[in-house]
Amino acid sequence: MLTNNDSIHISRSRLRVVFFGLLFLQSGLAAGVSTTQIDRFTDGTLQGWAMGSTSVTNSHMTNIATGGPAGTGDRYLEVLADNTTVAGGRLTFFNKAQWIGDYPGAGITAIAMDLKNFSSTEALNLRLAIEGGPNALVGGLFATTASVSLVSGSDWTHVVFSLAPGDLVPVSGNSGVTGNNVTAALGNVVELRLLNSVNPDWTGAPVTATLGIDKISAVVVPLPLALLLFGSGLIGFYTLQFRRRRSFW
Repeated sequence: MLTNNDSIHISRSRLRVVFFGLLFLQSGLAAGVSTTQIDRFTDGTLQGWAMGSTSVTNSHMTNIATGGPAGTGDRYLEVLADNTTVAGGRLTFFNKAQWIGDYPGAGITAIAMDLKNFSSTEALNLRLAIEGGPNALVGGLFATTASVSLVSGSDWTHVVFSLAPGDLVPVSGNSGVTGNNVTAALGNVVELRLLNSVNPDWTGAPVTATLGIDKISAVVVPLPLALLLFGSGLIGFYTLQFRRRRSFW
C-alpha cells in the first residue's frame, strides 16, 4: 500500500516529467540552425560562404571593410561573377556551415538580408535555394518561386526570402538528387545558396555582376501559442492535483 509520502513523491515525479518534457519539446523546436545567427561579416572573413573551390572563392568573394548598409566602417561581403562558363562565371554562392539544419523545427520561415547591386549595367533576379532531406531520393533541391529584382547601381535594399513550403519549387541540379519532398528538405537543410536567375534554378546563368550582401539573418516565428497554452494547462493540472491530494491528506 502506498503511504502519503509515496503518493506525494509520485505526484512530484509526474510534475517533473511533464515540466522537463515541455522544456525538451521547446528546445527541440529550436534545434539545428541557429535562430540567433546573423552574418554581419564584422570579423573580416567570408563566414563560411563559398563559390566552389578555395581558389575560386578567394578570387570572387571579398570581405569589404567599409561601405555596408550602415556606411563608413560597416563591413560586408562582395561577390563577383565574370560571365564565364566555368566556376565563378555565375553569381551563385552557398553556405554549408551555420545555415544548415531543421528550419521548421527552429521556427524559421524566411531568410532576411541586405543586398546591393554594384553592377553598372546588369539587373539581377536573386533567389534562395536549398538542398536537403535525409538523402538524395527524399528531399531534394528547391528554389524560391519569387525572386528579388535589383536594378544596376541599386542602393542597399533590405529583402526577405520566404521559405514557406508553398513558396519553394523543385529544381533540377546535381546528378542523383531527385527528391521532391519540400518538407523533408526543409527539415534537414544541408546547403543554403543565393543565386541570380530569371527562373527558379539551382545553378543560375553566367553573368557579369558585382553584388554586396550583409546582415543575413533568420526570420523566426515564436513557439506556437496553442503549444504554450497546452503546456501551461498540463502543468496547471498536475499542480492542482498535487495540492488537492495534500489537502485531502
